Amino acid sequence: MKKIASILVLLMVLVMALTALDFKAVDDLYDQGSDNQMVYDSLQGMLKNAKSDTEKSEVLWRLSRVCVDLGDKLDEKDKNAKFAIYTEGENYAIQSIEAHPNYLAYLWKCANIGRYGQTKGVMDSLAKVKPMKADIRVITDDFNVVDSSETWYTLGILQNKVPGIFGGDSVAAISYMRAACDTIPAKYIYGRTYEDLAIQLYDRDWSAKKRASEIEKMKNKWDRETKSNYDKYAYYEGSKGANANPIWTKTKLSAMSDRQEALVILKYAQAVYNSRKNHTKSDDRNYEEIQELINKWSK
Repeated sequence: MKKIASILVLLMVLVMALTALDFKAVDDLYDQGSDNQMVYDSLQGMLKNAKSDTEKSEVLWRLSRVCVDLGDKLDEKDKNAKFAIYTEGENYAIQSIEAHPNYLAYLWKCANIGRYGQTKGVMDSLAKVKPMKADIRVITDDFNVVDSSETWYTLGILQNKVPGIFGGDSVAAISYMRAACDTIPAKYIYGRTYEDLAIQLYDRDWSAKKRASEIEKMKNKWDRETKSNYDKYAYYEGSKGANANPIWTKTKLSAMSDRQEALVILKYAQAVYNSRKNHTKSDDRNYEEIQELINKWSK
């Protein structure tokens, strides 16, 4: 009976999306994370009914967004299928920008390109690095968006994965990842964001003494940078100084090593997960990965 009720709800969402361009309905369905194919099909129907360029743009960036999720759920061995869906998602974003420029289209364009690069391999995707960074600058500087967790996360992963000789910066990546964690919308769990920051910190492996010194240097650079949000947030780790308390602990940044904080972050991510009643499959998967890391790093 419960299954039938769920199917009826999904059908109602599909009908609403098709007839009225009900973005709230399709966004709510997307947030549930239970049927991204239904979201994709609904948006395809909405695209046919979109009349203005603005409406088309709104549908297209959402199609780009759901392509990321559809690609992520494909078998890791089926690289061609992943390439295809991420490329499709990138094209939707480009069409959205052409119809009516908005920062979300730039964001999901970068997200699809980033996933493509992760699947293909960073060294085989270096030609896409500069265009991705340029698009993110559009978001942070032209649109002046600094509260988009997904944007900072995408940049943090990009800077960490790309070798320094090709423009990557693993230290700046941690600042971007901290910004991503600090701007997670209240309604989301985003365990992967916490997890990836923890991994980057664990790999950096600075002592508490070195952190205190380096974070104060970042504080000076943060204060001096006034022209570009993109450049300024490369020093976000030092934005409040070495004696600041991150959201996951009352311990000062200067009183912890990187690896000590990494464990604290993972436990905080678990607490966020446990505080919520509803979890997506992705949330469950992230929780399991986090527990495995806690077990490994606690030995």
